[in-house]
Amino acid sequence: MKNKSIPQSRSSIGFFGIIRESYKTTSRNRKLLFPILLLAFLSYSQLELAQIYLRPPRLFEDYLLPLTINHNIDRFSRNIDSVTYNGAFKDIINVLLDRHFTLALSLIVKLFFFVATVSSSSEAYNGKVLGLKDFLLKIKRSWKKALITSFSLILTTFGIICIYMASYGITNFLEINFPLPSFVLERAITFSTPACYFFVLTLWMVSMTVSVLEEGCRGFKAIERATQLMNGKWLQAILFMTLFLIAEGFVYHMAYFHLRYNHSRSRRLDIIIRIYISNGADCLLKVNMYVMFAIFYHDRKKSVNEKKAKGLHLPTTTQEVS
Repeated sequence: MKNKSIPQSRSSIGFFGIIRESYKTTSRNRKLLFPILLLAFLSYSQLELAQIYLRPPRLFEDYLLPLTINHNIDRFSRNIDSVTYNGAFKDIINVLLDRHFTLALSLIVKLFFFVATVSSSSEAYNGKVLGLKDFLLKIKRSWKKALITSFSLILTTFGIICIYMASYGITNFLEINFPLPSFVLERAITFSTPACYFFVLTLWMVSMTVSVLEEGCRGFKAIERATQLMNGKWLQAILFMTLFLIAEGFVYHMAYFHLRYNHSRSRRLDIIIRIYISNGADCLLKVNMYVMFAIFYHDRKKSVNEKKAKGLHLPTTTQEVS
């Protein structure tokens, strides 16, 4: 069902236009976004709470705590008996297993949260109202593409890290015989690292959005398509990501200061309140970010298609004039 209030043809809406459209799209899609947001919030919060309540106490009270208090590993190792050691070792194994299990669950929740939000927001932006059945079918068709693209992005990120490590190795090699070029190269690598970090995060977000919204686009093909869409608009996409990271950092710092300086309640209750507040704010921020990048995708796709159409019609027009 098309919404007549949405213009069907327009040029690039720009940075502030995308923010404005994301607010409108979220408002139109609130009936579908609210249960998605609530499910993600409860899932994230319960996973964090599970790590607190399932944490073995002996690992910290009998094993790690004496190390931090005494600052004497030799004296502690002489006093520890085999029973305590075996119990602490089992606790370490349990913690590692619990952490890996909760990490896997959180990644599944994050993937569902992303695919559901981007899919529904894309349809809402185009003026369509999705029913529950169509919505679930859309998620079913998209999550595999998003999963494959995420593995391709992991390999791409690993390749970039290897390039940086190799570059640092070259600077160490050149430092002995060529100190000045080594110094220049080292400073160039150091100053380019933050830019590369934001570049990789933005590439992740746009590539994942492309894999969800574009038919037949997954894996490295989605990454290539994302670079095409961001051509000439890298700064705009990175600015969206930067705003989100600043807001997310503010939320986490507020939660940290609340936990550190608020002593009116028990420590465990403070942690629970921090978990719910930070996860609620984080989910709200992620919803807005996912919606913005979905609209960014449509805006860039329209601009790229218009440029291609102009390029195709240009030779025909020239021949007619001649």
